[in-house]
Amino acid sequence: MYNRDQRGVKTRHDGGGDAWAEAHRNLGTSFNMQDLDALFGFVAFGVNGAEKLFLEYQPDDYQNRNQVIRRFAAVAMFDRKNSMKAAFNNNNLVSTANYLWQCRCFSRCQPLKPKFFYVIGGQKPPWEMIELDIDTGDSKGQYIIQTTQHEEWRALWDRIGLSSLRSALREWI
Repeated sequence: MYNRDQRGVKTRHDGGGDAWAEAHRNLGTSFNMQDLDALFGFVAFGVNGAEKLFLEYQPDDYQNRNQVIRRFAAVAMFDRKNSMKAAFNNNNLVSTANYLWQCRCFSRCQPLKPKFFYVIGGQKPPWEMIELDIDTGDSKGQYIIQTTQHEEWRALWDRIGLSSLRSALREWI
């Protein structure tokens, strides 16, 4: 089975990975996230580094953990970039458009729309999160993460509506 940390969250078997994604684990076991790079980022858009695109999701009843067919809801998609210039480079418009389209597709299968964020920064904080409207592509807000501490992440997830969105989707499922 999987090794788990003190909060019960699965640890990476290789001890590597993106620092922002590793800090996301501090939110705890109910804040599930999957990295999507290998699935389509690398194949479709030639992303040359893994662990740069993530989907935070809500699964159905945890008693169904070993079932292949389950229900899910998308909470948010996060595209990690090293700089603002990289995030808002015209060469990224196709991939960004695709990610926003995927968010809109997810929204057709659930009662509340998922959110989309660029996460700007390197392998240690601070990280800047920029929310884009999934229907227009317009910026909806900018948020700074200064540490990897659980309390700061949880407060930010509460403030930007990700915790309440996850709760509402959990109730729906």
